[in-house]
Amino acid sequence: MDKVVSKTKYDRKEHKKFYMFHLFHRSGTLYFMLVLLVLLGIMTITDLMDKEKNGTFTMIMFGLTLGIIPFMIISRINEVVRQETPERVKSSDLIEVTKHKLTRVNDTIKGKGVIGWNNLDCVCETDEFFYLYTTDRSGLFIKKADIIEGSVELFRKLALANMPVDKKGKVRYKRYGNVKKVYKAEQKEIKRQKKLAKGNK
Repeated sequence: MDKVVSKTKYDRKEHKKFYMFHLFHRSGTLYFMLVLLVLLGIMTITDLMDKEKNGTFTMIMFGLTLGIIPFMIISRINEVVRQETPERVKSSDLIEVTKHKLTRVNDTIKGKGVIGWNNLDCVCETDEFFYLYTTDRSGLFIKKADIIEGSVELFRKLALANMPVDKKGKVRYKRYGNVKKVYKAEQKEIKRQKKLAKGNK
C-alpha cells in the first residue's frame, strides 16, 4: 500500500515559517493593512499637491503605519509561538499518509488525530513543506526533509488523487516558490509536446 510517513521534532523556527506563510498567502489581515497603507499614501500625495494643505499630519500617519505594520506582524507571530507549552516544545509529530486518511500522533498527547482527505480545505506546497489546511485558519504541516518513508512525489500523488474537487472540478492544491516554477515549466513542456504530436499526425 502506498504510504508516506514523516517524523518532525518541534522547532519554533519552522512554526514561525508556517505562521508567516499563512499571513502572506491565506490571511486577509495583511491585505487589509496594505489597502489602508495605499489609501494613506494617496491622501499624503493629495495633501502635498494641495497648496492650501500642509500635508504634515498625513505624512506622519503614513510613516507611522508603514513602521507599525511589520512590527505588528512580527509581534503577533512571536506571541503565538511563545504560548506553546513546555511539553509541546519537546514533542515530535509522526504523520502517516495513505490514500484513505492522514493520521497524526504526538508523543506528548494520548491518542491520535485522524483526518480524511475530504476534511482538507487546501494543500499548499512550498520548497520545504506541505501545509495541510483543515480550515482556512488552521492545519498542520509536513517537512519534506523529515519524510522517513515514501517520498515527496508519492505524497503529491496521494493528495492530487484523493482530495475533493471544487465546483470547477479542480483540487485545491497550490504550489509556491521553485515548486511552482518547475510545475509551470513541466506543464508548458507537456503542451508543447501535445502540439508537436498533433502536427505530426
